[in-house]
Amino acid sequence: MKRCFSDLQEYLKFLDREGELITVDKEISPYLEISEVYQRHAGSKDGGKALLFTNVTGSSMPVAINVFGSYRRLELAFGTKDFSEHAQEIKELTSLKMPDSLIGKLGKAWEMRSVLSYPPRPFKGSVAPCQEVVLTGDQVDLSIMPVMTSWPQDGGPFITLPLVISKSLDGSQKNMGMYRMQIYDRNTTGMHWQIHKDGSHFHGQYRRAKKRMEVAVVIGADPSLVYSATAPLPPMIYELIFAGFVRGESVKTVKCKTVDLEVPAHAEIILEGYVEPDELRPEGPFGDHTGYYTPQEPYPVFHVTAITHRKNPVYLSTVVGKSPMEDCYLAYVTERLFLPLLQMIAPEVVDQHLPWDGNFHNCQVFTIKKEYPYQGRRLMSHIWGFTQASFCKCLITASEDAPIHDDEKFLEYFLDHLDISRNVFITEGIVDALDHSAPQPLYGGKIGFDISHPIPGEPGYGEERVRENNAVKVDYLDKEIGMFERSVTGIHVYGQHLRNPMLILRVNKKRNPYVAKRLAEKVFVKIHLKPFKIFVVVDEKCKDIKDGHHLAWRVFNNTDSQRDFFIEGDRMLIDATYKIPEEGFLRVWPDDLVMSEEVVQKINNEFAEVVL
Repeated sequence: MKRCFSDLQEYLKFLDREGELITVDKEISPYLEISEVYQRHAGSKDGGKALLFTNVTGSSMPVAINVFGSYRRLELAFGTKDFSEHAQEIKELTSLKMPDSLIGKLGKAWEMRSVLSYPPRPFKGSVAPCQEVVLTGDQVDLSIMPVMTSWPQDGGPFITLPLVISKSLDGSQKNMGMYRMQIYDRNTTGMHWQIHKDGSHFHGQYRRAKKRMEVAVVIGADPSLVYSATAPLPPMIYELIFAGFVRGESVKTVKCKTVDLEVPAHAEIILEGYVEPDELRPEGPFGDHTGYYTPQEPYPVFHVTAITHRKNPVYLSTVVGKSPMEDCYLAYVTERLFLPLLQMIAPEVVDQHLPWDGNFHNCQVFTIKKEYPYQGRRLMSHIWGFTQASFCKCLITASEDAPIHDDEKFLEYFLDHLDISRNVFITEGIVDALDHSAPQPLYGGKIGFDISHPIPGEPGYGEERVRENNAVKVDYLDKEIGMFERSVTGIHVYGQHLRNPMLILRVNKKRNPYVAKRLAEKVFVKIHLKPFKIFVVVDEKCKDIKDGHHLAWRVFNNTDSQRDFFIEGDRMLIDATYKIPEEGFLRVWPDDLVMSEEVVQKINNEFAEVVL
C-alpha cells in the first residue's frame, strides 16, 4: 500500500513513533560534527537511526538527516518493502500493447487514468505553509540555515538535498532535479548542473538565448518529493507528477513570490532566484558519493531573491561518501522501481542489481533469460546506448540462478563462472562526470563480463567447468613475488577453491610508475603463480586488502578498462592503483574522503551516547 505524508515533519513524527528517530538536544556544529555523527549511523550494518539535531550552532533551525538510510525507513517512508506495487503500475503505464476489444481498450484507458491522475494541484488555503515567513531584498540571508560542511577539504558548506525546480525556455517542460549547491555568501550559491543533466540542458537554452533563468529550490519535503528528484525519469515526465504517483496523492503547489514557478506548498524552506546565462564561478571541492573529492570546477551561480519558509522549519540534509551511506537506499528504490521500464526495452532482463561498491552508476548486474547466442553481449551494447545507463563503466550479465543481491555470494559465483578468454568485452564511450579515473573527462573505457551459462552456438557450451587444485601457501608467495617486485607490501589470496582464484597485491605506488604493468609482465609467466587467474593491484592507501567491499570500491573507482585491465589468455590483471603524471595521467587524482582526527575524537568524547 502506498503511503502519503503531507510534509517532512509528519514523516519525522512517524519515524519517532516507530523508534527510528534519535533527537539530539546537545549543541553541535554543522561544520563536520553532524557529518561525523551521521556517518557512525549510516555506516552501521542496519543504517542506524534517523537523526534530528535541535541545537545547531549558528542557527535556530533543527537539522534532520539519515531519514532514508535503512530498508526499514524506506518501508516506513513509502509503505512497501520491495516496491512491487509501484513497479507494476509503472509497467502497466508504459505497456505499449493495447487490447483488441472495446471493453479491453476502455479498461486500459481507465487503468492509465488511475496512474496519471496525480498532477500537481493548487494549494487552496490562505497562506501556504512554505510561505508563512517571507524574506526578500536585504532580508535574504542564507546563513539562517544550518548548512553543513561534510568533509575537511570541502570548498565550503553545501546544500546536499536541494530539489531544484526549473522550466525550459518555452515553458513546455519542467524539471525538479537534485543538484548540490555550495554557499558562497548571504545571497548566492553554486548550481552544480552537470553537463548531462536536465537542469543543465534547460540552462543551455537560456544561455543561447542570452536570457536569465528563474529557479526555485525546495529544502525539506515529504519522502516522495525527495526521491522523485533523484529518479532517472525521461525528460517528458515532470518529477512532481511522479511524486504524486509515488505517494498516491497529488502534490499541492503554490506560486513563488518573486519568480514564475510553482513549488510544493508544504515544503519546509524555499529559495527563489535566478541564474544568469553566462556567469560561472569556481565550485568545490566536494566530498562526493564516489568516496573521493570532486575537484573545483566552474559552475553557474544561483542568485537568491527570496527565502520563504515555515514558522518553525526543519532543515533536511545528507552526507555522501564511500558506501554505505543514505543515498545507497534511494538508489535501491531506483533499482526496484525502474526494473519494469528496463524490461520494456530489454525483455530478456529478469532482474537487476546496482552494487553499492560500484557507486550505483559504475556497475550494473543483470540476470537474463537467453533465447539466442551472444544475447548477453547484445544487451550490454543496448544498455550502453540507453539514457543514464550509458554512463555505466561495468556491466555484468548472468543467468537466472546467480545470487546478484548477495554481494559475497555473487563474487564467488562470478569467479566460478567467468571465462576470461572468451567472455570479457572492452569498449569505450561516455562516462559520468564524477569518474576521475578516465584519461579525459566524460569519456573512457567500459568493460562487460558475460558469465551467463553458454547455450548452443556460444563458446563453452557443453564443456565441463573445471576447477584446478589451487592451494598455494601465502608465505611462499611473499618470497616468490618479492624476488621480482620489492614494492609489494601485502598479499591476499581469495577463492582458491573456485575456477578463477584471485591474488590481491598491495604495492607502494609513491615514485613507482607503471608498477602494475611491470607486475603483469611478470605474474603471467611465473610458473608458481599459474594457479591464479585474476590479479588485483592496489596501492598503499588500501589498508585492509582482505576487505572485499573496499577492494571492489577501489576497482570500480580507480580503473579505466582500456588502460588498466591487462588480459592474456585466461588470465587478467587489474590495476586499481591511483594514477600519476609519470604514467601519462594528466588529470588531478582526488584524495580519499577521511574525517579529521580532531573531529572524530570530539564526537567520541562528547556524543558517546549518540554514536554507534
